[in-house]
Amino acid sequence: MNVRDAQQDLRSAYVGGGPGVIVSGLVWLAAGLVEQTQGIQTAFIVLFLGGMLIFPLTTLVVKFGFKRAKATAGNPLGATVMESTVAMIGGLVVAWLFLPYQPEWVFPAAAIAVGTHYAVFKTVYGDPIFWLLAGLITAVGFLGIFADLPLPGGPILAVAAIEIVFGLLLTLRGVGAPMRGSVTEQQQGGSVGDPN
Repeated sequence: MNVRDAQQDLRSAYVGGGPGVIVSGLVWLAAGLVEQTQGIQTAFIVLFLGGMLIFPLTTLVVKFGFKRAKATAGNPLGATVMESTVAMIGGLVVAWLFLPYQPEWVFPAAAIAVGTHYAVFKTVYGDPIFWLLAGLITAVGFLGIFADLPLPGGPILAVAAIEIVFGLLLTLRGVGAPMRGSVTEQQQGGSVGDPN
């Protein structure tokens, strides 16, 4: 499977990556709402535990909501997503370490970890919009740490809003794209794994 076929396979299986971005945005939204009533530590627990549910929930959404087939077994770009997720988890651990010393940096640091994680998705899905998503979320993190620039709703809700908007855009684009093995795709040059 070449890179283009692997990207098409993942775009088809995960509706362009949009539903996962929306689910992540909803997790950030939940953390933001919890932060307003329960504080930063509890909100970070919501973000971390909710983050562990993003992939399973996304898998259910694309399977039952969008009737998409699973990605092809052995798709090499699937491993790329997992590798970038390990780095993101490392960044979230660093964010957690700020809790006793600089609690106001916890969510900006988490935004940097999540934002930089999205940069890899340009390669995974073949869609440069993920670079813009990565840049905006990472910028929210840097602004939260280095600039005295108050964001509406704070960095948590800013990340939630960015992800939900981009997730909707990606989903709309992904719904309109041909599905793997569809008649349209076969007319345009074959299905995944086809040497043509």
